[in-house]
Amino acid sequence: MKPEFHERYLRTWTEPDPEIRRHSIDQLWAMDGRLIVSSLGTTIQGTDDIAAHIAHVHDDKITANELRFACDQQVVAGDALLLRWSMLDPSGEAVGRGVDVVLRDGDGRVETVYTFMGVN
Repeated sequence: MKPEFHERYLRTWTEPDPEIRRHSIDQLWAMDGRLIVSSLGTTIQGTDDIAAHIAHVHDDKITANELRFACDQQVVAGDALLLRWSMLDPSGEAVGRGVDVVLRDGDGRVETVYTFMGVN
């Protein structure tokens, strides 16, 4: 059974193998997709830059702290997905929460993600 979209999307942030992670990003994202991160106040555009950002977050935060994502809630409305998530430490305690609003194109690929950090 193929994992649901939200599982594949969250897995791109925690996948330890850089080649698999990049392949997943290329499969999920539109080539000119945009990632807008509230905590950074920045927009990252294109799969190359998005992959570089995810690799940086993975190496700097996720691997160093043995973190994983858990999906707390998802709501689908047409081509939009509201994804509420928690970042869990190895003991299962939430060390961060956020909401991603994911907009997909007609092929189901991610066009735009609005990431809001620190949401309870």
